Order: sequence, then C-alpha cells, then structure tokens
Amino acid sequence: MLEFYSLVLLFILYLTIKVVNKYLRTNDTNYVLVLVVLLFVFFNLWLDTYSQILGNFAEHFKIIVNALPVIIIAAVVHLEGLRKKEEREKKRTREFFSKYVSEKIVDSLLGSETLELGGEKHPVTVIFTDVRGFTSLSERMDPKQIVEALNGHFDIITDEIFKEEGTVLKYIGDATMAVFNAPILQPDHAERAVRACINIQRRMREYSRHIHEKFGVDFTIGIGINTGEVVVGNIGSHRYMDYTIIGDAVNTASRLNGQAKAGEIVVSESTYQLIKDRFTFSEPAEVAVKGKAQPVKIYRVIYE
Repeated sequence: MLEFYSLVLLFILYLTIKVVNKYLRTNDTNYVLVLVVLLFVFFNLWLDTYSQILGNFAEHFKIIVNALPVIIIAAVVHLEGLRKKEEREKKRTREFFSKYVSEKIVDSLLGSETLELGGEKHPVTVIFTDVRGFTSLSERMDPKQIVEALNGHFDIITDEIFKEEGTVLKYIGDATMAVFNAPILQPDHAERAVRACINIQRRMREYSRHIHEKFGVDFTIGIGINTGEVVVGNIGSHRYMDYTIIGDAVNTASRLNGQAKAGEIVVSESTYQLIKDRFTFSEPAEVAVKGKAQPVKIYRVIYE
C-alpha cells in the first residue's frame, strides 16, 4: 500500500511541476489556485502516508499545511488586485497620452518611475501653426472640403512633430499648438522643434499644390516658435482635464505665429540663441506684439 501512495505522490508532484510551467508561460492566476490545491493534497497525503515514520512532527506540520492554502489564496487575490489596478492605470495613461504623443513616447512614459503629471514649471519650446487666410478660404469651400483640407494638413503637422518626439497639445480651429521638452525632457528641444517645422513647411508645399489642384484655393500655413518657462500639467475641472501648458511663453509663441507669412517660420530671440549655429536665419527684426510693452526681436528661418 505504501508503494501505491508513493506513486500517487509522484504523480501529484509531476502535475505540480506542469502547472508551475503553465503559470510561468501564461501568468494566469487560475494556475496558482490549482497549484495550491495540488500542494494541499500532496502534503496531506504525504503526512498520512509517512505518519508512522514522522511521528509527532506530522501532527504539527499538518496544521501548517491546512492553513497554508488559505494564506496563499489570500496573497494571490491581493497581488492580482494590485496587478489589475496597475494595468488599468497604464491603460488610462496610454489612452490619455496617445492623443498627444507618439507610441514611443507613451512607452517611455509608462516605463518612467519619475514622471510627474501635476503642475510643474520648466523650460519648453512652443509651436503654433495656423492656416493663412482661413476665413476667406472657408467662404469659398464647402464644409466637407474644409474638413478634408484641414485634416490632411493636421496629419502632416502631427507626423513631423511625432518624428521629433514632440507633443501635440491641441488643435484649435485651423491652428495647432505643440510643445517640446514635455512630458519627456529633451536637452535639444529647440532644435527638434525647428527641424520639425522645417519639414512641415517642406511637405506643405506639395500639399498646397494638391489642395489648389483639387479645390482651386491656396492652402498655406505660418509657424511661430518660442522658448521659455511654462507651467506644465493636467489642467481643467474634475470632469474634464487636459494635459497642457500655460504661461507668457505660450502667449508669445502665439503672437509670433501671427508674424509669420505663408510658408514662413518665425522664432523668438530665446529660441534663436539656443540654435543659431544649427540653422540659417534672416537678419533680426523688431515687431510689436499684443501684450508686450516693448518690441520683440524675431528671426525667420531660411530653408530650402
């Protein structure tokens, strides 16, 4: 009889090893519960089979064995709850930031242990773009044509900003607001921003020809770029919240965008000082902008 129970014990041990392997491959907690049952049966059968040999030790150890499954199940349930909570948080973060940044940046955010999404202040490079003469364009195009033209140019802008790992914060009518150096820090954020904008304007040349051939209108954009400190974070009400930036540097970028003619990229003095050796610029010009008591010095990026 002892030999029979020994074979049963070996079979249970074999099943236990198989279940462990299954769990390691699938990470399915159901296998943990099966494992608890198998171990419970294994140890109780082992103690009963060898009770005469083990003596009093068997009685004491049996109490532990009977309590062990309850402890393990409670631990598994708790750990599984924590794992599911973490997965839900990561899913929410991915869904939230996938609107603004590329998948590569989302992966970096999810892997970061130091990311702060609350309000914080640090330097960024801000981009504003908008369509030149959009009001008159909207009067000459029907709604479907306007939406098609806008969406196509937003695709170009978003694509190039994502290539340089920037963040598209929002579309405002025919305008785009984007930022570099948030939420991921980038020491070369000004350079990335200008490079992205040059590529946007290059692609917009071909896109403008396409829109002109299709709808008979001129569809061009101007771009303004400024570098400065802003407040970055989740801003809004408890019902609706946006990841965005606020501050004077944002307002200045918007004003500079108004100084850019069709196909132009206008940068501020602060941006220029960071990248003056990496790109070609026009001679500086001083312009009056809304909200500033003194004229602002601007530079136009020269590109082919």
